[in-house]
Amino acid sequence: MGKSRQFTASGRAVSESIEFDVLEQTASIEGPLPGPGEPYGLEPAPIPHGWILDGEPSARERALGRSTDGAASAYMWDCTCGRFHWEYAAEEIVHVLQGCALVEIAGVSRRLQIGDTHVFPGGSRFRWTVPDYVRIVSLRLRPSATSPLARRLQAALGGSWRARRTR
Repeated sequence: MGKSRQFTASGRAVSESIEFDVLEQTASIEGPLPGPGEPYGLEPAPIPHGWILDGEPSARERALGRSTDGAASAYMWDCTCGRFHWEYAAEEIVHVLQGCALVEIAGVSRRLQIGDTHVFPGGSRFRWTVPDYVRIVSLRLRPSATSPLARRLQAALGGSWRARRTR
């Protein structure tokens, strides 16, 4: 976002212009949130067939930005109805914009709905159940298999839970 002003010789502001870099509008006070048919520039991001447990979930994503050092990336992701495993190579922080999902690991589940934020540790594997539709924004951190949290999680859950792919 940038802001520029023009001033007279006396120092009074003559005009002001404000520029906004807006990715997309996701909500409006005038109306409801867009439905799942609204693409937001998302491209297909198929869930690996072996990860799907039930239904025919269809996922899409769009890169929103990346840190200058490449250590973090932001994405928008959505998915239709289904049940599947998701493996996290890197730590990922998600925030739900629309819809809901139930995520489960080692018998512990949590319902994620609009406004919820959740951290998925790198090296973890969660089961996702999307009853209808979910749209999230996420911050993905560069993989670090040597992080203390990743080592503890992998040790607790066994080597088969090691991540093979990020979203």
